Amino acid sequence: MNRGVLLLAVCLLASAPTVRSFAAPIQPLRAPSLTSCAMSTIRIGIVGTGTISEAVVTGLCLDNAADLAITVSPRNAERAAALAAKFPHQVTIGKDNQDVVDCSEIVCIAVVPKLAEEVLASITFRADQTVVGFMSTTKLEVIKKLAAPATKVLRAVPMPPFARRCGAIPMHPPDATIAALFGRAVAVVEVATEDELITLMSVSGMMAPFYAQIAATQKWVAKQGVEETASSRFVGALFHSLTDNCKAEDKGFDHIVADSQTPGGINEQALRELTANGFYTTLETEMDVILARVQGKPRPEHAPPATPAP
Repeated sequence: MNRGVLLLAVCLLASAPTVRSFAAPIQPLRAPSLTSCAMSTIRIGIVGTGTISEAVVTGLCLDNAADLAITVSPRNAERAAALAAKFPHQVTIGKDNQDVVDCSEIVCIAVVPKLAEEVLASITFRADQTVVGFMSTTKLEVIKKLAAPATKVLRAVPMPPFARRCGAIPMHPPDATIAALFGRAVAVVEVATEDELITLMSVSGMMAPFYAQIAATQKWVAKQGVEETASSRFVGALFHSLTDNCKAEDKGFDHIVADSQTPGGINEQALRELTANGFYTTLETEMDVILARVQGKPRPEHAPPATPAP
């Protein structure tokens, strides 16, 4: 990987439809008549306690969380216990997935996609609940069918930086209450169609290549004789500083690319040579491949043969 992918990868992650910010407090949702569950302004259930669930719970509970009561699934006992210990005033552990749902007004489903239908089919929902699916490849129509009689069903794509209240979360369809909830932690990108959501979701496949570029750059610096601490701190701080001015853009990023180089300079040279060598064409092709996978379509014909997974 080389420096050139940084601007494209980060800019693609940021180049989403209009980002809305929500400063107004969330209005209390109508609570069902449940006597065994903790009563609070907003009661949230998290079915599935993996990395994304942990990130969402952490991001929501870091601040401005006095009105939240979150019930998490007990399946990953260690992670659930850690969340309950870290946020004892907000997080409790449900007895099972049905208990999580019974105690909640907003239910977030964050299970492995291949288990989504099995898990959802085992749960009974209520008509007054809002159900938000976090699964990458489970379509909205499937979630709606399995979450019936709940009729307010959405998809959203939280990412690990949610835990640090950093980044954005795309969601469909638009919903003011859920957008305001997630907007406490990150920028919310509401899109009108599921196809748009899937496209934005596929760009998250650039996270590992982005980090791999940073790692490759640090290793190269170390090979030149710079010790590990200095090379790591410099490269990490440099890449962080380069991405900061991308996060609020809504008109594309060509001007940032232009401003980052001078005629005859080293940035102009690196960009020109990487472009000539097909670096960005390869990157775009890989994004086509990832999108096709998320859409459940065959690998694009213009893409090279797939590299075997380890």
